[in-house]
Amino acid sequence: MWTERSQVWPSSTARCDDAAVRTETPLGAVARDVSGLFEGLFVALEDMRECLAGLFALGPAPAQAVVGVLQERARARLDAGLVLGCGFVSAKDALADRSLYLAWWQGERRQFLGEAGAPDADVLDYTRREWFRVPEQTRRRHVTGPYVDYICTDEYVVTLSVPVVVQERMLGIVGADTLVETLEEVLLEGLGAAGATLVSGHGRVIASADHRLAAGKLINLDACREGAACGSLPLSVVRM
Repeated sequence: MWTERSQVWPSSTARCDDAAVRTETPLGAVARDVSGLFEGLFVALEDMRECLAGLFALGPAPAQAVVGVLQERARARLDAGLVLGCGFVSAKDALADRSLYLAWWQGERRQFLGEAGAPDADVLDYTRREWFRVPEQTRRRHVTGPYVDYICTDEYVVTLSVPVVVQERMLGIVGADTLVETLEEVLLEGLGAAGATLVSGHGRVIASADHRLAAGKLINLDACREGAACGSLPLSVVRM
């Protein structure tokens, strides 16, 4: 029986010598690749967070200033691939001229989406969503999904989010959406070679070499024969 807590793998920033690489298990190799892919996306988000921290250092900023400092970085991230959408989602009353605000760029045309007021419908109240709520509570980066994104895409996605905190005040999150379909295309070869499945910390399938395990299916991690954690991320690579 395997549980995520029983396996600890080095993060992508850890130094691995040749001996460690030679003795790495197939699951460990896939977990390392997954960690590297996600860590690369987090680097881009952390750069966006630092830009916003500088903008807000002297107090609340207007929405247009947020758009100005993020626009080129967000579009560059979209151009680099893997990401369907990215940007900033504000906490309530964090901006100088908006109660809530969504500064988000999306799609091949890098379309800008802006939400200029508090949404009325619960389905659009993004402050209740896991990708916002967990970083707000923990002050740590987070991976949410897979889930259907009814706010922006109506597609099955995984969302990475990083809290933006200045002088101990939560101002919002910077985040990025990646289609599950895209992750499957990138990771399926490695998962197939290892006969493995990538799952979230909640046990939901993200991508799998087993056609019976569709994305979003909930599995019992305690029933897995073998597994490897993906660095410090709430993700694991397992064999059933």
